[in-house]
Parts: sequence; structure tokens; C-alpha cells
Amino acid sequence: MSFNIAVAGLHAAHKRMEVAGNNIANVHTSGFKSSRAEFAALYSSAALGGSRYASGDGVRVANVSQNFAQGGAISSQGRVLDMQIQGQGFFVMSDGGALSYTRSGAFHMDKENFVVDAQGSRLQGYGVNTEGELVSGVRSDLKIDTANVAPQATSKMEQTVNLDAATASLAAVPRFNPDDSRTYTRMVSRTIQDAGVPEVKEVLGVDAAGNSIVVTPAKAAVPPQDHELKQYFVKLDDNTWTSYILIDGINPLDPSNRSPLEVGLHTQPNGALSLTGTSAAIEKTSNTELALRDWRPAIKVNGGWVPSDAANAGPISIPLSDASGSLLSPTDAVIPRPVPTFNPNDLTTYSKMFTSTVFDSLGNGHPMTQYFVKDGSNSWKMHVLVDGLNPQDPSRTDPVTASMLFDSRGNLQSLVGGAGLSGANQTLTLTGWVPAKPLEGGRPGSSWGSNGASANGDGIVIDMSKLSQYRAATALTSPVVDGHAPGEIRAISIDRTGVISAGFSNGLNRKIGQVMLASFANDQGLQPITGTRWKETHESGVALYDGPATGSLGSIAGQSLEGSNVDLSQELVELIQAQTAYQANSKTLSTEAELMQTL
Repeated sequence: MSFNIAVAGLHAAHKRMEVAGNNIANVHTSGFKSSRAEFAALYSSAALGGSRYASGDGVRVANVSQNFAQGGAISSQGRVLDMQIQGQGFFVMSDGGALSYTRSGAFHMDKENFVVDAQGSRLQGYGVNTEGELVSGVRSDLKIDTANVAPQATSKMEQTVNLDAATASLAAVPRFNPDDSRTYTRMVSRTIQDAGVPEVKEVLGVDAAGNSIVVTPAKAAVPPQDHELKQYFVKLDDNTWTSYILIDGINPLDPSNRSPLEVGLHTQPNGALSLTGTSAAIEKTSNTELALRDWRPAIKVNGGWVPSDAANAGPISIPLSDASGSLLSPTDAVIPRPVPTFNPNDLTTYSKMFTSTVFDSLGNGHPMTQYFVKDGSNSWKMHVLVDGLNPQDPSRTDPVTASMLFDSRGNLQSLVGGAGLSGANQTLTLTGWVPAKPLEGGRPGSSWGSNGASANGDGIVIDMSKLSQYRAATALTSPVVDGHAPGEIRAISIDRTGVISAGFSNGLNRKIGQVMLASFANDQGLQPITGTRWKETHESGVALYDGPATGSLGSIAGQSLEGSNVDLSQELVELIQAQTAYQANSKTLSTEAELMQTL
């Protein structure tokens, strides 16, 4: 029996060295899990039980268990399809339909663009549908679609825009022009007279030689002359006016100046009148009358106006009423405040502009510029140009326009479109866009015409539901335009949930698929096979599949590999111990042989 015990010990020591040697051999194998030889003592037994004095029958290998602890990370040298599982789970591989499981994430693309390992087995996961959405629950071979992305014409724009409520309205009182009746509310005219020039009698004198001379020549009297005084009134609001005064079409105080004398008038509910302005020449004599002082009468000489020799006749009374009633009539309409004619090259004709790129059917990008014009307290207009031109007719430069009105809380209250820019349900739809390009080789000043592409058939829907007017800076945030140019694949990335995405030259990123992971009730029940892989067994339980970072499954680290979890120093100790045990069992065997020879 001693021979059998010694041989069993030799087998056990050899097995221990075999397992340790295999661990050491795979110290640099990606995803390798170390093993440990486990042993059990042997004892003889009889039908009625064993003796408590039994010495034992040696040892046997009870199990070779696996250590599924996480291995360290290995640098992947930038290989985009390298993956490491951080936590529990196994990659799922298919070899012609036969499934196996691995922790080694060293993958690459084969000639058919499938993601495979070194043995050619295909990585399993979830694919995407035609909309680019993951199809969870349907296992498939993961494949990198390297096809170019076709261009897509823009069909929708989403914007979050705030228009500053403090922005000054561009609607302004027109500049006064006495020759343009649109610039004033009413005008009254009357004739006034100067004081004339008195007669001058001749004055004689004697010079140094005693001769008689005329010191002051005689001049005949000039009678008072008629002059035309015109007073213009501009009604700014219900109680505020601006009055302009001209005499003979020139400034009453300076004949060389054609600008009118200006004074502000404000009436109180009780009828009281107050004046504003910097001219001391106009003063209030009553609530219904003004007075003009220091008038300088003028005469026209050689087509120009010069001061005359006549004096004024004193302060000129300027009544604020006539036979029809008060000249500050409450029934007069407030003067219209027109907005300057829009000109994209004139910053004073719009309040703010934003530019987004829209795409035609061939993938050409075109700048679409939105010009916002504040034309009232809570009202705005939006002018739209594409390529700086009318969207429907590239031979024109006039914009398409929509109007917006906000309520007292800054929310969009109404949205009214115009020709080519229809409005409904807080959206604007730009229809009839003709994608254009410069003709005649694009030379400066050349005309524009169709580039041969088309726009989206249903137009471009501009979502205005996130448009507001608050007391905050005017800004455009998070614009989303769904069209794009054609694109070639430029990069592949993998996120922590195992989603594989492709980046294209046009800036798009699309999901290609998602890696799936498997988990088992009993990892120790898995059967290791060649290729650093395992097979499912009855002892392991059936595989459960899900995406990474779900439940107890680990996440994915891209461009990284999980290294072997072999502890080299521990394995060297195992070798020494196994060698010592082997030598000791050999000694037992040789000693038994010597004893037999002695007998």
C-alpha cells in the first residue's frame, strides 16, 4: 500500500506543478484566469465502516478550480476594438452558431467587417434598425458598417432663442422734414410783419480842409414787410407733442440756418401745459399760447437769406388754437413710427441675427440667416435669407418674413407667417426653397441660380415653441438641424455601455450596435476550452444576456484589454512547494523499495 500512497503523492505533486506551470505560461494572456489544483485525502472503507486506526490510501485531485477575479489592464496601443470588462460578465462569441464565452476583448474586423477574435469567432451583440435605434433582445453578429452616409436635405430646425425684452424698438419717429407731410401731424401758417426800417435824414459835415461833406446819407423809410410763420406739430403720444417753427422757411433766430426751432409740449389732464427743450427764445405765456422772442427778420439776396435792416416788432404771439379748436387735439392720431427698411448690410436695420447651416439634397451646406427686428414693446419681425438671398428666388435679395407677438410674461402669444414662410402651431415652414450657387464662375458681382439640387419636399419646419422674450441677453442655444452633408467613416468609439458608434467626416455619429455580455449562476461550472474561452455546462447554468453596465454586469472600457490575473510570485512559490512534495514522495517510494529488498 505504501507504493500506492507514494505514487498518488507523485501524481498530486505533478498535477500541482502542471497547474502552476500553465498559470505561469499564461501570465501575459489577455483575459486568462488562473487555476488552482485542489486535493482530497483517500481512505479505505469496508461494508461495516472504516477503522479509526486507518493510515489512509494517499491523495487524489479533487478539483481544478478557476479564479475569476478581475485581471489588470493591458495597454492596447490604440486599437479601437479592444475592450475590457470592468466587473462581471463574459463576451459572447459565435463560431458558426456554436457559442462560447471569453474575457479577452482583443477584437478586430475581418474581411466582411464582422467583429471577430483571433480564432475568427464573431462577437455577439445587438444590432440597429434603419433609424439607428438599438434592437435589444435580438442577438446578432456585430458588424461595422463602413458605408458612406448619404446626404440628407434639411427638413426640421429646433432652436431655443431668447430675445432680450430690454432691446430698444427700431420703430422710431420719422426725422422731421417740412417738405414731407408724413413726418408731422399738422401744420398751421400765418403772416407776421417785421417793424420795418425808419427814415434816415441826411447829415452834413466838414472835412479837415473845410469842405462840406455828407456824413450820413438820407434813406427813405421801409414799411413793415410780411413774413410767413409756419408751426408744425408732431404728436408723439396722447399728451406729448414736438413743435417745429420756421419763418420764411428758415430758423427764426439765425437766417443762415434752415433747421427749425424745436420745443417739446406736454399737456396734463387738468389742461396745464409744460415745455421742454433748450431754446430760451420760446416761452409759455399761458396754457394756450407761446411767445417767440429775439426773431431776426431776413431778406433774400441772390438766392440766399441774410439778416435784414428791419427789426422785429417784439415778441411774437404763437397761439395753440385756431378757429377749429386746439392745435394739440386729443383726436389727432399719434404719428406712425416706421421701422427702417431692412438691409442685411446695415446693422441699424435689425436688432440681432443668427446663422445656421441647412442642407440641400446633394449635401451642399447653405447659410440660413434669421434677422430679428424689434418693432414694438412686445412685437418682433423675423426676416429669413438663405445664402443672403430670397429663398424662393435667388435672383432677389428681399427676405421672407414672419411676425411675432409676446405676452406680458414673455411667452410667445402669436406667430404670423408671410409669403413662403407659413406659420401654424408655433412653427414656421419655409417652402419653395431653391438651393442656389453663384453663376458665371462665381466671379464678384455674378448672379445666382439653381445649383441643381432640391430642398426637402415638405419644406423646412422651424420650431419656434422655445422662443421667448425675457429680460436676459438675446441668445440662441442648442440649435438642432437634421440635414447633413455626405460623410465617410473616420473613427469608431465604444462607450461604457458597450455601444459601438461610428464618427463620420460630416460630423455625424451613428450607433453601429451594442456588445452583449453573458452571466452565469456558477462561473466555476464553466468548461475552459482553447482560445481563452469557456463553454456553458449543466453545472454553470444557462447563460443570461444583457447589455454592459446593466444589473450586476460590468461596464466596458474601450481601447483597453484585461490582462491575466496570474500572480507570478505566488505561482513560483507553488512550483517550489510542488517540487518539494514531489521529491518527498519520491523518497517515500525509494524507501519502500529498499525495505522490500531487505525482506
